[in-house]
Amino acid sequence: MEFNNKKQLVKTFAKDMGKGRYSTKHKCQRKEDQWSKEQKSLLIDSMLRNYPLDPIRVELKEDEKKYIFDGVQRATTVCRFIEDGYKLSKTLKPVVIDGEQYEIAGKKYSELDEAVKDKISDYELIIYIFSGCTDEDIREMFRRQNNGKPLSNTQKRTAIESDTVSEIIFSLADHQFFEKIMSPAQIRKDVNRDMIRETLMLINTNEYQDFTSFRTKDINDFIAWYDQNIIQADVDLLRGALDKLDESIEELKIKPTSIPMMLYAAYQCVKENKDFATFALMVSDFSNNYDSNEKYAAIFAGGGTASSESVNKRFQYWKSLVNKI
Repeated sequence: MEFNNKKQLVKTFAKDMGKGRYSTKHKCQRKEDQWSKEQKSLLIDSMLRNYPLDPIRVELKEDEKKYIFDGVQRATTVCRFIEDGYKLSKTLKPVVIDGEQYEIAGKKYSELDEAVKDKISDYELIIYIFSGCTDEDIREMFRRQNNGKPLSNTQKRTAIESDTVSEIIFSLADHQFFEKIMSPAQIRKDVNRDMIRETLMLINTNEYQDFTSFRTKDINDFIAWYDQNIIQADVDLLRGALDKLDESIEELKIKPTSIPMMLYAAYQCVKENKDFATFALMVSDFSNNYDSNEKYAAIFAGGGTASSESVNKRFQYWKSLVNKI
């Protein structure tokens, strides 16, 4: 097996694709058009901001055609965009080229300013060209290239948070109290970060806004909203609640689906200056009698735990505990 690499301008690569010099029909690759509009837009946006793209890997066969076995989505996404195949997401921010700012959100390629179009068409793709390969060689390269463990939704959220929000989430999620209520595997997967995000969603739920759905899209939407609506006093109160929980409770078994509600209740106790020792006893009692708590178990009878209905029922249960103190 041999390979070499070359750089190719997007405009040249697109012409070669159009002339059939590249094929997307390799057995190791998924079919084209697997990506969402957001994923496609992010790729084009990355090119405009000079972020490097992963190389495209191709197998040169006897018919002199290059068969893409890694990078079909990247290749077709770029080519279809410069053919006006789709519009960019309306959420994209302006880009700066040579000191000049340009709007790109919601536009097709033909609708972009000339400087932006040139930036895309002159972007250099890296192509790895393999020859003399057996099927086993290709399968093994494909397996190794895709061997990494994919990021969870929880871990992906770190990439879409602003530095300010990310620092708040990280500093709270890093609190030592989580070691008492989570397994090492959960901490390794950064589940505690989502617990903080969900707790902040409950803290910011009121008569004007409802953040009681913990579905993936709703958490992501909250992150964008929260960046412009941070209340530092709430962050400090939540940190104080974590401190008091850590001081009051040595060991606690509580399901992850209830932890954000418990943290919210602790926050509310600190905010309202309620007797925290009494609250800590309530939490311990909840943990010790969880299996026989029919009222709480009934909340989960409907199935999914991320829906607004399910989250709200747990939310109201813990609010009622605080009200009793």
